[in-house]
Amino acid sequence: MSNYVEDDDLENIRQIFFEECAEQLSLLEEELSSLEETAEVSEKINTIFRAVHSIKGGAGAFGMEKLVRFSHLFEAVLEKFRSGECVVNSVSIATFLKAADVLTDIVSFYRDGTDLSVQDDVSEELNGYLEKIEKYNDNSEDINSFCFSPIKINLEEENTFYIQIIPEFIFYENGDDIRNILFFLEKKGTIVVEINSLNIPCLDTFETNKTYSIWNVEIKTTHDRSEIEEIFDWSGNSIKVNFLDCEKFLEEKNKDCTFLNEEKKEPILGKSLQISHKENATIRIDTKRVDSLVDLLSEIVINQGAIRAQMKINDIRPGSPLDIAISDLEQLTHELQENVMAMRAHPIKMVFQRMGRIVRETSRVANKQVALHLEGEDTEVDRSILEKLSDPLTHMVRNAIDHGLESTDIRTISGKSSEGNLFLRAFHRSGRIIIEVKDDGSGLNCDKIYRKAISKGIINSKSIMEKEEIQNLIFSPGFSTVESVSDISGRGVGMDVVKKSISDMGGRISIFSEKNEGTLFSISLPLTLSVVEGLIFRSQNQNFIVPVSSVVEALLFQKNKIFEISQGIWGYSYRDQYIPIFYSGKIINKNFINGYNNSCIILENEKREKIALIVDEIIDQSRFVVKSIEKNYKKVSGFSSATILGDGEVALIVDVDFLIDIFSSKN
Repeated sequence: MSNYVEDDDLENIRQIFFEECAEQLSLLEEELSSLEETAEVSEKINTIFRAVHSIKGGAGAFGMEKLVRFSHLFEAVLEKFRSGECVVNSVSIATFLKAADVLTDIVSFYRDGTDLSVQDDVSEELNGYLEKIEKYNDNSEDINSFCFSPIKINLEEENTFYIQIIPEFIFYENGDDIRNILFFLEKKGTIVVEINSLNIPCLDTFETNKTYSIWNVEIKTTHDRSEIEEIFDWSGNSIKVNFLDCEKFLEEKNKDCTFLNEEKKEPILGKSLQISHKENATIRIDTKRVDSLVDLLSEIVINQGAIRAQMKINDIRPGSPLDIAISDLEQLTHELQENVMAMRAHPIKMVFQRMGRIVRETSRVANKQVALHLEGEDTEVDRSILEKLSDPLTHMVRNAIDHGLESTDIRTISGKSSEGNLFLRAFHRSGRIIIEVKDDGSGLNCDKIYRKAISKGIINSKSIMEKEEIQNLIFSPGFSTVESVSDISGRGVGMDVVKKSISDMGGRISIFSEKNEGTLFSISLPLTLSVVEGLIFRSQNQNFIVPVSSVVEALLFQKNKIFEISQGIWGYSYRDQYIPIFYSGKIINKNFINGYNNSCIILENEKREKIALIVDEIIDQSRFVVKSIEKNYKKVSGFSSATILGDGEVALIVDVDFLIDIFSSKN
């Protein structure tokens, strides 16, 4: 048995394969989701075929037989669509999407050891296409048998085959690797591998778009030749394979062969080979390394704060050489931090594309016609946020179709188009990412929501509520207006979970709805969960921070501008507006009595509701490293997270939405 790859190297290659699988599966989902809406069907089918083909090739190298067999079947069906023997329609796309799910499950099975459910129904659907074609093509081979025929093993006899493998340049261009073939051959028996390097030219005449190496493989196996030939079938015409007799094989390999497990004492041709990377070349980096780099940079930011604190203690004045040097260092650190954060940023497209499938499946179950419109797919967001977005967005999209959009008949009677419209938008605003889910349906029925909330005991029957307050009742735990449970909704586990998921990401969600015009859900999220730009203030001898994205203005507090709105509730005159006052001391002490107040910070939430936060002193504006309170201690009402200041003190980051909600509840 050859031993040309160490166990650690093999495991590293295996992990790389799984990373590539994730990329190919994501590409598969993206292309399938947009297949029905495009005129370039053949091009997309080719892309889908190549993705499945790449997964199969790597799976073969690691002996993942289940993955090889299913992807081969999927690939065989796709080939019929590529050749024009089958026509793409909604039914076939649905089958392809289910097949993509099976591929994902099988990959998870080999990667994570998860349970693998039986997917015979999907295999039957795929085989059904092959069987239909076979009926109309008398000369076609039995592909079904080819894919799933049992392996015949002759236990009494061992065969020896001498194989010459000549890869074409397209073999490597397609992302394949000769090691994939060698690994899979090794699964069939004992192999000896040699490489013929005689044809490699001098550097002066070396052409980068050609291949020169020839691989000679001797394999002793109990399998017959047809089973060995199957290993090469998935590579198509990208390699040439010659089965030689022993004499010819020895003649070929003795020309100039180098054994793979031999140590090379000199570089080929005795010269070093310089490789120039193409423009926009990329490398694959473990995400843990990037996360570690982000953490280190965060510590540098904290350390710089400590230096600034010491400079203040030692009366180092602004403009001094040390101050200028530290300022330059802070600017460089800021730029480095932004570049590192950009490494973790990904287009939101990968989440949006998944919604296409959710829309297709939900509209089919709900028996509604829905058109999905995507905007801002290239908007980038931190990977840590992106990973958590899929579940809340999925629920909101399903809700919009089930609850928001009317049936075709009702829309026609109302003078609307028979096809409902669902919009997904993403864009940046004020240092945050905004995601909107909008439908042109009937809008939220406030009367129905109000009655349902009373019947479920969420509110008192005597409660008097404004329109926006009633609409926000849909975020109450266990709330649902659906009378009976369906495959889509009605279980009472819904928008409360969505709100919690978004809140856990440091975000907030708002509702804007008009009767018969539709509903808009607006999600506001930080661009990253690692750093926040904040305004630090002091209250009751403690330091606090408010995110700059929520700050409208900071100004001197003028006591003559306050007035009493109602008993115990005060307002502040601000730019021809009257906004409620909240004394910062009450954040940590409900019995706080108004004391020394010097500054006022005008805060605003996503709904443009404002509040005047009265503080003792505004200290500085800077970037702060976000630390989770809940993870390190427990959830504290009124604060979203915390940070460590330069002097080592912990400062809590105020939850602006919480403050404004407190005042709203008092009204």
